[in-house]
Amino acid sequence: MIKNYVKIAFRNLARHKGYSFINITGLALGIACCLLILMYVKDEVTFDQYHSKSDVLYRLTSELEFGGSTMKMGATSEIEAKEFAERIPEIENFTRFSGTAAIVRKGEDFIRQFGVVFSDQGVFEMFDFEVLSGSLDGVLEELNRVVITKENAEKYFGRVDVAGEELTIRLQGQLEKYIIDAVINDIPTNSSLRLEFVFPWKKHEALQGPVTRPWGSIGSTSILQLRAGADPVAVAEKIKEVRERLNPGEDEAFARSVVNGLQPFTDIHLSKEFNSGSAGIKAANDPNSSYILSLIAIVILVLACINFANLTVARSLPRAKEIGVRKVLGALKKQLAFQFLSEAVYVSIISFVLGLIMAEFFLNGFGNLVNKEFAGNVMSDATLIGSCFLLVIFTALLAGAYPSFAISRFPIISSLNGKAKLAGKRYVSKGLVLLQFTMAGILVVGTIAMNLQIKHMLTVDLGYNDKNQVRVSLNGNGENGKLLKNELMSNPQIEQMALTKGYGSGSEFDLAGNKFFSLTSSAEDAYFDMIEVPLLAGRRLKDTGDDYGRTQDTLQNVLVNERFLEEIDVDLNEAIGQIVGDGGGTDRARIVGVIPDYKYASAKNNVMPMVFFSPGLNNDYQNLTIKYNPDYLSNIKSAVEEAWRKVDPYQPLSFAFIEEENKNTFAEEKRWKQVITYSTLLAIAISCLGLFGLAHLAAQQREKEIGVRKVLGASVSQLVFLLNSGFSKLVLLSFVFTIPIAYYLVESWLENFADQINIGVMLFLIPMIITLGIAVITISIQSFKTANSNPVNSLRNE
Repeated sequence: MIKNYVKIAFRNLARHKGYSFINITGLALGIACCLLILMYVKDEVTFDQYHSKSDVLYRLTSELEFGGSTMKMGATSEIEAKEFAERIPEIENFTRFSGTAAIVRKGEDFIRQFGVVFSDQGVFEMFDFEVLSGSLDGVLEELNRVVITKENAEKYFGRVDVAGEELTIRLQGQLEKYIIDAVINDIPTNSSLRLEFVFPWKKHEALQGPVTRPWGSIGSTSILQLRAGADPVAVAEKIKEVRERLNPGEDEAFARSVVNGLQPFTDIHLSKEFNSGSAGIKAANDPNSSYILSLIAIVILVLACINFANLTVARSLPRAKEIGVRKVLGALKKQLAFQFLSEAVYVSIISFVLGLIMAEFFLNGFGNLVNKEFAGNVMSDATLIGSCFLLVIFTALLAGAYPSFAISRFPIISSLNGKAKLAGKRYVSKGLVLLQFTMAGILVVGTIAMNLQIKHMLTVDLGYNDKNQVRVSLNGNGENGKLLKNELMSNPQIEQMALTKGYGSGSEFDLAGNKFFSLTSSAEDAYFDMIEVPLLAGRRLKDTGDDYGRTQDTLQNVLVNERFLEEIDVDLNEAIGQIVGDGGGTDRARIVGVIPDYKYASAKNNVMPMVFFSPGLNNDYQNLTIKYNPDYLSNIKSAVEEAWRKVDPYQPLSFAFIEEENKNTFAEEKRWKQVITYSTLLAIAISCLGLFGLAHLAAQQREKEIGVRKVLGASVSQLVFLLNSGFSKLVLLSFVFTIPIAYYLVESWLENFADQINIGVMLFLIPMIITLGIAVITISIQSFKTANSNPVNSLRNE
């Protein structure tokens, strides 16, 4: 019997090639989409779990109150891990990471190397690495030793077996030769570790010298390995006790305010609790990405199943006589239901195989879209394929259940005389289409909202001019900035230049007990003219002359923005001459000028309080900003590179166009816009296939009615309108559900932005018109075919 069902199933597929193609392709697209997203989610949730000791590894974290808010960091001071490990028996091992800049010499070229850290021997005892050359036993014991990855061995030597070879490397200004102790395989992509060059921690201590504030300097990463069975909560309490015992000094009040915690290493990747990454550790991913993609996978699969069900029902009426004959010959309802369910399974298996091929084909493109590099491929993951196959069989049975049981209930007489039709008003089919277009409508609204918001952010007024400007990173060497300025001074195409400290630091300030956090920076006076930020009150800072010794008895002249005045609750007219403290009572500053608020990075950021200090005689500049003639665009980089080689031939140029850099801050949003756009197109395509199936079903059931109407003089346009009206109402009704759901989702997403678009009527009206237009075109294809048919064919049996 099963063999007979298989034959009938394949004969039907072959006989109705168009429907078979639509049905199989629609389901295959849903399966491919589901497979790719399952790969992404699996990769995310299994991050770092390949380490054999992953269940006992913890990152030491720091939490402190600063500027009236709580700051949580994945970084610690340099000595904490070592001190805790020596005094707490439950801590079996530890390692620390401290990042640094490195330049590697390759022939006559000097290459900037990333992923460079100083670390302890424990890193190779706690984590699993595959050794390709040399040995990890006893490495990192001597100062001028290094462990590198396979990719870098091939990059600098062209081969992997390079243990014992030498590399010339510049760390913190010194060019030295380093012996390669070992080459490890490239770290898997689903790892939080970012280690490409690992130097001994002893080298870090030798280069850095004595630490002046050992408990208060937060900047390193500490990983602890607990003994099996140790309670991390109890260990955290002991850490607190040890910290209080070892850090009693009065001048370490800040350090004593830090509270350490333990974060499971496997939780790092999907935790946004701690800000950004830390040395040797990648920044965390937003767990919402997995949730959103999982939801999209469910939506696409549900739409594909609905489409499958509707098309199966649409093909049921032409098979009414077959069902009638089978019933006359003794077939039971459950046998007929089983036959059609089995056919649904066969189609699903074919769709699954096709979906696998599609998923493999689109894997690289999908990886680029979601910014993820997958370690393997779809076919190599047996667990994933098996899970998805079971899911497909389940959904096939679910999707095929309704048409199977509906078809098996056809009365024998009406089946044999060609008058069989589905009972009732097809509420189930209409309900499924309503659900389809509700989902598709939500995706359309989301796509348009994302496009409008990103366009708005790219055109919003930043409050300063970022055009025709480049930023050169000085890598902590302010003297190089001055030399570079001198080299470029004679270039007539360069209009202005200014040295700045950047916006990467901040401090606490207070006035009359009101404490708050503010960004701090310093910049040469020409900087504000260059970025076209005017002066609202007072004067600008002088490049020299405003820099006084910052103590309780002297005042440092500062320039602030309007947001700073809001924090101290001082009017613009009264701001000049106001004296503010540094929050700790050890320093005071006098406001001598006020500038308007501006978004220093991009429109994505809120305006923060800002304080500019005079650069004075300090050389702690971080950037040189250069404004050039727009006609010089194609030559500006080469001109700066040529000047830089004269200043520091051993340091590669770090160069960026500021306008382009600002736009790149929306790369994540642009990626998600693409994801939602492609999902929307797929959802609409699948929904239209389902609607096409329902329109075909309705046309078949109203075939005689259409014939009578044509005989009585109805025109083709009237008949098309008649057939379209019911489905158009269905699509319009879907927006009753779409609008509130889409409104909530869009409003929630917009909360991530300081400057937002207005959610107006057009945001929903345009998607409604688009969705309705696509639906009408889809229905009209079938409607025109039915309306143009010869009425004789439908009425000849009456």
